[in-house]
Order: sequence, then structure tokens, then C-alpha cells
Amino acid sequence: MDPLRQKTRFRNAAQTSLYLFLLLLFPVFGLLSDAAPALGMDRYELMQILRTIPPNGPFETYGNTILRPPPKKGSMDPVIFPHWSHRARYDCRVCHLELKFSIYKGETRITRKRNLSGRYCGACHNGKTAFTVRDNSLCSRCHHRNKDAYSEAFATFAEGMPRAQFGNGLDWAKMVKEHYIDPVHTVKPGAEPSMQLPEKLRKPLELGTKSPRSGVLFSHEDHMGWLDCSNCHPEIFDIEQEGTQYFSMESNIFGQFCGVCHMRTGFPMSDCNRCHPEMKNHKMPRSSYSF
Repeated sequence: MDPLRQKTRFRNAAQTSLYLFLLLLFPVFGLLSDAAPALGMDRYELMQILRTIPPNGPFETYGNTILRPPPKKGSMDPVIFPHWSHRARYDCRVCHLELKFSIYKGETRITRKRNLSGRYCGACHNGKTAFTVRDNSLCSRCHHRNKDAYSEAFATFAEGMPRAQFGNGLDWAKMVKEHYIDPVHTVKPGAEPSMQLPEKLRKPLELGTKSPRSGVLFSHEDHMGWLDCSNCHPEIFDIEQEGTQYFSMESNIFGQFCGVCHMRTGFPMSDCNRCHPEMKNHKMPRSSYSF
């Protein structure tokens, strides 16, 4: 065999072996690294989310979740779920605790049969509380491909509301405190929060970080206005120290811990000052957050 051809074949074989070795080794690096375990998002998904966070994307689409039906021939268009519309009427615990929607995207198997039986969307979309899932002529109210379908409705809703520079441009905490909205805390009689907030947790917790100027003030009281203890504990935050040993800003950005909500629906991680009082946000041009 020609020596040059033999050398080229050997080099190609060596490269292929190296690629296969790295491919097999990559999961091991993941297990050995300090990155938090499962239920986060990969880099591609993170990139897609970062593209939607203002100023990269329009405010009115932040928090809208695209729910795709199971892929099959003749399947319907995906559902574009506007969190802002539902959040103004119900707090997070109603859907993510009482109605058993997983807080993690893609974990809840929502089907028409289950909706028709009164589960998931069908719990409210029953023709009494909201338009019914039984009327086929109304399918396009939720199933469509236009990502900007709710932009005009959002602009109408946002008019006169307290503004924020991040997320969907609205200060939801202020909207509740100043009674612009009054979200329902339960849709099931007798299904009040599992426990009232203990007095010792009403004062914000001071959480230290490696950098003195980036200390965190965490308010249980603000979160309990939207959530139930069991929304966060123990699945997202294990109260035992071992459960948060991987807690870091990087883990948050990749959709774990605080990032479960604050990279998708709650104000995004770019709004640093909301949690880190000593840190300043980068100023954004006024035109990027006006409606």
C-alpha cells in the first residue's frame, strides 16, 4: 500500500477512535463535575431562552411557553401558553400544585382525553370558569403557530401597570402589593396552603456568597404570595444542606434552583439587583422596555 495513503488511513482511524473515546467519556465528566444534577437544561435550550429575554426578545413574549403535542401525523399545532394571562388571575400554586402541572417543562403528559375529564386545562376550561375544551371551534384559541398571537392582548393588559426593566416589563410583586391584580390562591374548597409562613421566616434571609457585594436577600414572604412550601421543598431546594451543595449562579442560569422559575417566567437572572441589593443592573435604553 502507498505509504502516504497508509498514513492517512491511520490518522483518520486515530481521529475516529479519539472522537468515540471523548463521546463515551463526556457523560463521566458530567457526573464528576460540580454541575448540579438533572432537571436543568442543556446549552442549546439555554441559548433559546436567552434569545427571548429582553432586550434580545420582545417583552410581551417572555414567559410564554410553547407546549408541543406528541409528534404524529396530522397532529395539531402547538399550544402557546401565556403565563401572564393566567398569572393575573391565579397564583402559581393553583396550577403547579392543585392541578398537578409539573413546574418542569415537558414532564406533564397533557392529553385531550385528560382535559375532557376535568384534569389539567380542563379543570378551568369547562365552559363555566373559562371557554370549554369540548368545543372544537375554539381549538385555535390555544393551538396555533403564531408566537406573537397574544402581543396585542398583552399590550392592553399592561397599560397602566407598574413597569420593570426585565422579564415581560411588568413588576408583578408591586402589582400584587398595590392591588392591581388579586390572584386566586386556590380553586378547590378547603385546599388552602399546607402551612402558614412561620414568623421567623417573615424576615428576609441573608444568604452569603463568595463575593461580599453580591450577598442575597431572599424573601420567603414574597414567594409564599405565589407559591406553597411544597412547590420548592424538597424537589427544587432540599432543606438539608446536602441537597443544595451544587447551588451556584451557573446552576441557576442553566435552569436549576432559582432558575427553574427565574429563567422562564419570573423576572430573569439578568435583573441582578432584585436579589443582590449591593449590585447594580446594567442600564437598558428606555425604548427597549416601553410598550
